[in-house]
This record gives sequence, C-alpha cells and structure tokens, in this order.
Amino acid sequence: MEDIVLHNQGTFDLVAEVDLFAQHFTVPLRAARHHQVLITDKTPANVLALASLVLDLTEPATATVLGAADAFCRAWMPHAYDAVVYCSDRYDQKAGGDRMREKVLALQDPADDAIRDTLSRVPNLPILEMPLGLTAAERVQWTVKRVEEMGLLAG
Repeated sequence: MEDIVLHNQGTFDLVAEVDLFAQHFTVPLRAARHHQVLITDKTPANVLALASLVLDLTEPATATVLGAADAFCRAWMPHAYDAVVYCSDRYDQKAGGDRMREKVLALQDPADDAIRDTLSRVPNLPILEMPLGLTAAERVQWTVKRVEEMGLLAG
C-alpha cells in the first residue's frame, strides 16, 4: 500500500486490498494481547468498504473475494470488537499533509456511505457516533468516556 500511495508504484488491486484487509485482523490481534483496551483508526469493515470503491466489482474474482471478506467481517467483528467509534469528520489535506490519504481524498463522502453500509451488516456491534468538529484532545476524551461507560476499563 505504501508503494502504491507514496511512491506511485502500482495501483489499488485485489492483492493489495486483501493484504491490507488481513493486516486489520492480525495487527490488532497481536496488539490486544498486551493491552486492556485497544483503539484503532480503522476496522476490517473500513478496508472492505474502501476496496469496494477502488476495485472493479465487475471482475468475478474481485466480487467473490469481497463477498467472502464481507461474510468474514460479519462473523468476526462482533467477537473481536466491543464497539466501533465512528468519526464522520472529513480530513483536510491542507491541515497536515498525510500523504497516505492523498489518493483517496475525493472518496471521503462515498467512503463514509460505504463504511456505514458495511458496518450496518455486522450484527450485534454497537456503533458510537462521535460528534463532529472535536479537536484531537476532545476526541480522546469523548472516546475514553464511552469506554469507561461501557465498563471496559478496570479500576
């Protein structure tokens, strides 16, 4: 993904998306073993939703693989996630220059719709809507408060 986004080597393809999808299972699993609470910036559902926007869904292999990935998200996420904190704020490239987002900035609105749709298909997964326009510090405070309210932090 880094080669595609930062170095303009290659394009978004099924192999890159499957690799990214798999990382969103394996990396949090490894990290969660050592922490009481793990907060990530994306879920496998995010990756699946974005893949549906950047890949050719008329390709039979792509449609089949993304269908399987959707089923996997629906099966796995209710067991691995206590909740999803959903932030709908739009990223402003002028605010910080995150080069990893440059190629997908124009997809923010369609991505929001696709991610919400993908998450809506995951059963028994609470979606906590973060208020818009919070600063980074306010986002952390808001999230910590919700985590505490859910009883996920031991005293």
